[in-house]
Amino acid sequence: MIGFSNAKLALAGASAMIALATSGMAFAQEANQAPAEAQDSGGLTDIVVTAQRRPEKLQEVPIAVTAFTEMTIRDFNLNDAISVSKYVPSMISAHNAGLQSANAYYMRGLGNSQSVATFDPPVGTYVDDVYIARQNANNYAFFDTERVEVLRGPQGTLFGRNTTGGAISVIMRKPGDEYKFKGELSAGSYGRITGKAIVDVPLSEKVLTKISAFYVKDDGYLQNVATKETLNGERNYGIRSDIRFLASEAFTFDVAAEYTNNTGTYLGPSSLAVRSERYKAATTPILNRTNLTLPKTDCKGDSTVVLLTRKAGLCALSENYAVTANANYETDGGTLTGIFGWRRLTQGWINQYNTNGTAIYNSYIIADNSTNEQVSGELKWNSTLLDGRLNYTAGLFYLHEDNEEAQADFQDTNPNATAFKLLQDRNFAQKVETMAAYLQADYSVTNALTFTLGGRFTHETRKLAFFDSVRFPGFGFDSADAIAAGIPLKLTQNRFTPRVAVNYKLDPNVMVYASVTNGFKSGGWNGNAATPARVLPFRPEITWSYEGGVKSELFNRRLRINLTGYLADTKDIQITSGIIPPGETTIVSLARNAGTLRTYGLEWETALAVNRNFNLFVNGSLNHGEYTSITLTPGVAASLQVQLTTEPVRVPTFQLASGGTYKVPVDALGGDVGLTAAYRHNSPYWISLLNTARAPIENYVDLTLTYDRDDGKWGASFGVTNLTKQETITANFLALFPGDPRRFTGKLWFNF
Repeated sequence: MIGFSNAKLALAGASAMIALATSGMAFAQEANQAPAEAQDSGGLTDIVVTAQRRPEKLQEVPIAVTAFTEMTIRDFNLNDAISVSKYVPSMISAHNAGLQSANAYYMRGLGNSQSVATFDPPVGTYVDDVYIARQNANNYAFFDTERVEVLRGPQGTLFGRNTTGGAISVIMRKPGDEYKFKGELSAGSYGRITGKAIVDVPLSEKVLTKISAFYVKDDGYLQNVATKETLNGERNYGIRSDIRFLASEAFTFDVAAEYTNNTGTYLGPSSLAVRSERYKAATTPILNRTNLTLPKTDCKGDSTVVLLTRKAGLCALSENYAVTANANYETDGGTLTGIFGWRRLTQGWINQYNTNGTAIYNSYIIADNSTNEQVSGELKWNSTLLDGRLNYTAGLFYLHEDNEEAQADFQDTNPNATAFKLLQDRNFAQKVETMAAYLQADYSVTNALTFTLGGRFTHETRKLAFFDSVRFPGFGFDSADAIAAGIPLKLTQNRFTPRVAVNYKLDPNVMVYASVTNGFKSGGWNGNAATPARVLPFRPEITWSYEGGVKSELFNRRLRINLTGYLADTKDIQITSGIIPPGETTIVSLARNAGTLRTYGLEWETALAVNRNFNLFVNGSLNHGEYTSITLTPGVAASLQVQLTTEPVRVPTFQLASGGTYKVPVDALGGDVGLTAAYRHNSPYWISLLNTARAPIENYVDLTLTYDRDDGKWGASFGVTNLTKQETITANFLALFPGDPRRFTGKLWFNF
């Protein structure tokens, strides 16, 4: 815990900002790009972001946002959405327990590890401004990405619902106006092979096209001693096609379609029935091996049928289809943008959970199938009035979701995993409809002083229906059973979320700001309930965030030092935890409101461009979280509920991410030889809601040696991640799930 009160934090933050401002060295609320890139003059480059839904320089945006450029993504091996959290202050990420395609993102203590459709994530994921509603497919692969922006804190005005924690915005590269081919191949530890290919084909001056594809194969690192197989691997591939129509200088139309196929496992290891002081857990995990009786298979078709007919499981398959369109029309009065998105996800998985290191049966098995389909549309208007003093963004937003899920729980009853006892069969469908209108305006009172005022009104309707089991008559329940238990199956929510901010430029390269922002996350139900009475509805999660900071670029833009101080109160925080409620026999991930969570802290990001070949960065945060009030769930034992003494999950007191890149021109080789190094540190943090398992002190070292030809035609690298073999745990559900091991990777890329 941080050893100071809220008042002391506010005083310390204010004193630091005043002292830095008066000394000419200031920090900023906005966390700039992680590893900074040096421009030709040797200084730091400008990065244009759309964190306020319009193009702006990163250092001029009064929002806590970290931007990762295409070069940063390549140099630091940030291959998917989960990778970016390594360098973002106050952020911890991990795969959901048992699902490699679903990520649990935590920002400033807000996040969730529940992928069921009746529970929404508080950190939203966006691809080309299109919201991805379901957590099942938020581990987006970066295979042709222009930029990634990570926004910390509630984004209730411009991004809207379900962003009490923050937002991850992925911006894909648009087709170029020249024929071009880019490729990348890599090979590394645990049989990992990746390939990426991108082809730009301009059909005319007004019609530009691009095709991108990727492939990933990984054998996995967890040894299953029962079946002699290797787990926690993956096999993923995808293709994306983009078309850009340049109808005129004023009108641009972009349309893209993509398909991705993801298979893989993420399962927990065996453990010994000995308390672990390292992990503060009741058992001690053996991180490199497991005892799971089910052999691997694919998850094509009905997962329950696959389990019962093949006597096999340990699989996950998700298929994603998506179409996005963006029409942009510039007029003398402003810019009108239309955004359309359609996405369909089908997913099936079978997981086996067993914490015992010797008995290889009597485990818990879940077989799940789900379908998630969404359609969204947005109309956005950006304009400038009063001779440029007033800039505003206004828009309308619509989203419709259809979600279906069928989940059966079993217990294997013999050592050969050929007989299974059915525990429960749940079947439900959910429809969600959201409509919103928003407006945010920035008014410059003077050239230095700007006020921001914004708001968003959201209307949302959610409907839930349950169905009796067709596969196993007598199991499950239907909507009538839920209604008879007093459970409402329709929820309507109306919410206004405002934002007020002010920023002042002390000089062209130093800005101070302060803001008050409100955000909310939709209410829902405990969809994983084993009985109708447990389909408990929960209220929306509401966050008020108070932030202040300074941002600066010094010494001819060679040094960037930014700092953010924040305090956030989240009322009716939504939580999930795997428990067996009194009187029941099936473990459930019970979703409910827990009370009010308060988090506060200091975040910093610094970047130094020593010269055009050498740059450094140091990012980090000090954080504290506590429950200031609690809400008890009726019928659940006190030991299974959050108490005032419970510490929030994934809130490390201290985080540090540092590193740099040094490149040396070598004439004899016709290119640059470089070394990229990174060091990351997290203090211990709880990974289980009820404080039954904790990640230890984490120290990671990554090294990469690179070669880039002067003409940019090709390059190569060899690197290692987790050089020191840091062991940790990332999740807890009947087992402690392991972190990634040490990996060596060789890579070759080329451009034509």
